[in-house]
Amino acid sequence: MTFFSSRVLCGFHRALASASNGYARAGRHLARQIDWDLSHDGAPTVLSLTRALFAKDLAELKQRTSINWPTIHVKAVKAPQEDWVPVELRRQSFFNHDLRTSARHLREPLGIFGRAFLTAARQRHRIDAVMAANTDYWQDEALRIACADLGIPFIVLSRESYGIGRGRRYVAENYGKGNFHFDGIACAVASRTCEEFMASLPAMRDSLVRATGWPRYDPWRELNAAPLQQRRTVTLMAYGDPRQLQYAAGNFRDVLGIFVESARRQANRPEADRLRHVIKIKKSNEDGYIRDLVPDLDAADVLVTADMPLPQLISQSRAVIGYNTLAVLEALLGDCAVIVPFWGDADRAPTDTLLHPDKAADSAVCYFPRSVADYAALSAAIEAGTLPALGTRAARLGRFSQHSEMSPDLTASARVEQFVRDVIALAATGKPGRA
Repeated sequence: MTFFSSRVLCGFHRALASASNGYARAGRHLARQIDWDLSHDGAPTVLSLTRALFAKDLAELKQRTSINWPTIHVKAVKAPQEDWVPVELRRQSFFNHDLRTSARHLREPLGIFGRAFLTAARQRHRIDAVMAANTDYWQDEALRIACADLGIPFIVLSRESYGIGRGRRYVAENYGKGNFHFDGIACAVASRTCEEFMASLPAMRDSLVRATGWPRYDPWRELNAAPLQQRRTVTLMAYGDPRQLQYAAGNFRDVLGIFVESARRQANRPEADRLRHVIKIKKSNEDGYIRDLVPDLDAADVLVTADMPLPQLISQSRAVIGYNTLAVLEALLGDCAVIVPFWGDADRAPTDTLLHPDKAADSAVCYFPRSVADYAALSAAIEAGTLPALGTRAARLGRFSQHSEMSPDLTASARVEQFVRDVIALAATGKPGRA
């Protein structure tokens, strides 16, 4: 659909909605799709806009906190708005300013939609706050407008890591180019680095920002991993997709060759003594480039999976290999050897990588082979069972906390709960944000 045809079609839909009370009807219809979870009588209730990764955080929050977390999927919130908002305006970071300038004619219709949705939801149960996983998604603006009008705090538990300097630059530039201003009142973030960064942005000047960590990592606190010598899995976190600029396709090709050679050797050993070789991908349809590199991957006894939960996989692994993927950071929680290959197209500046050999905190807990030969030697040590986890457990936990706040005495879920309660109490005083 061209921009012109999208504008014409959306204009027609808006005219129809205006003539038939369609915005309010769409909001009320959306409210019927809420998945209500009201496990705690008398507790605060936070309506959450769920999506793939955020759902993992919400699952832990539902299990570990005394707050009700009813949910509605972001796709359901977005769908009716696509009838009214032309394609060229559906821009993350930019739509907020557009609603005050070139697209101000959309502000009231979207407000009607959002208010009808939240009003219908509140007829079922009190809503103390609304929570999303992003500060600047265009489809959330309708609910931010409605929350401001109805006096409901709009809170974000940010899904973004900002662990790489390049990512921080991109967000700062995008917020600036879009003249974005966060119209919610509070944002929870993963780490102190994220807190300092987000709080420094003009877009967040009126909002409370606090590091809580991500609840999705709380299950690690209950996992009792087997001693390294008893583990029979070697895991490679895939990072060779040439379409992903943060990855290193050439380096991955080198590593994959050695990884598969190891798997072939292990396949000839008695099953009880054999190491299982696993390649972890994010989505089940992302293995094409790997199979192009090694067409007989299955014959080499290598398992490619997207389904195995990372805590389960890492806790069974004696070593995890990966590059510029959050899963490698998570491996630091597994008391295993963490290997970050660092040669060829993987040899990048500290601002372009999650882990870098020139950073003392990183080199204290990760192996950084600088050549194919270096990695081959580490691979041999993995097979022999002589490669230990690097650094102390405290050092690994400390490095992970730079990514997502984690401490021995308090779960991220508990920190998020306290943050939400603080924000609700603050909003009740009429002094939201950083006041």
